[in-house]
Amino acid sequence: MAGDPSLKAFEDPTERANYAERYRILVDLDGDDVDDMLLTGSPDEFGRGGGPWTVYLNRKGSFIEVGHIDAHPMAIAFEPDHKRIMEGDKEHRHARIWVYHGLSGRAGILGYFRIGEKGVDEFEGIEIYPGDGGTALGNALTEATFKNSVIPFKMEHSKTDEDGKVTWNEMNR
Repeated sequence: MAGDPSLKAFEDPTERANYAERYRILVDLDGDDVDDMLLTGSPDEFGRGGGPWTVYLNRKGSFIEVGHIDAHPMAIAFEPDHKRIMEGDKEHRHARIWVYHGLSGRAGILGYFRIGEKGVDEFEGIEIYPGDGGTALGNALTEATFKNSVIPFKMEHSKTDEDGKVTWNEMNR
């Protein structure tokens, strides 16, 4: 078990600065009324389609790493995993994290990761065609997915001072 990993300064892997700034998302993935967390590494790891995030479940103030996802901070949404609800707790899946992975200006993959107590399932997705030159269906799917997340969340960006103290500021989405 570990404390809050987002409060530890993250050394800049490019060595252009002492510390790299990161994104984090605070969201209740497991329905226990306590915020869990998704946390990025360096923004230099991000491309057009996003980058890697570590998924943590909050257990009495300690954050347990359960896996990783790839996502863009502006194309992410959360919902309860209804399959778990229908099949009972034996599945131990809490939520689905919906993401969009851009392939080109006109195509991408819309899909989700299922989050459970012991891990993150493989990505499941379909190719869609949103945006300029896309289809009405592709645009409707992305708007429906990302306009209103079923589980509310807060997106934040870090600021690290010269002494390595990390503070977080909410971002507008």
